[in-house]
Amino acid sequence: MATIRLSLVLLLFVCLDGPAFAERIPPPVYDFCDAVIDASDLAVYTGSNCDGENLVLDHDCGPNVIHNGNEDYYAFVVNPGHRLFATVAHDGDAALMLTAECVVYGTLFTCLAGADEEGLGGIESIDYVNETGAPRTVYLVIDSSDVTSCGAYTLISIIHHEVGATNATFGDVKSRDR
Repeated sequence: MATIRLSLVLLLFVCLDGPAFAERIPPPVYDFCDAVIDASDLAVYTGSNCDGENLVLDHDCGPNVIHNGNEDYYAFVVNPGHRLFATVAHDGDAALMLTAECVVYGTLFTCLAGADEEGLGGIESIDYVNETGAPRTVYLVIDSSDVTSCGAYTLISIIHHEVGATNATFGDVKSRDR
């Protein structure tokens, strides 16, 4: 009985002395960096996210992007002013997320774009322009709404340079009679 009282007193002392219990628990690490496939500017990839893992547990892509299934991951380097356009045709119910990182510590993944508008057998697309002024590695997560809606997919990715609009003058254009 004395051992139990001593344990309770020590537990109470530890809880009252020092940071709150929740502050002492390290945050979970969500890391899919080792599973990333390095993707090229213009490519077609095929795969199945049924053999993946569920590592993107939370994100800020909005409430309509349901992502409780297994995932596959692709990394793209997008130069400043360039656009990444990715389309996924999926046998299941795909959800796409483009994140700014492949690892987070107990917090949300930074969502750069998300898509989850089609149902089973639908085609989802993401469109992203790098406006940071520096090359940026972004991560495309091919997810599904739950583990039973995973499936085979085809990913088509295109990165191209954005052409800015400029003012043009037609003062030098001459008309010619025929």
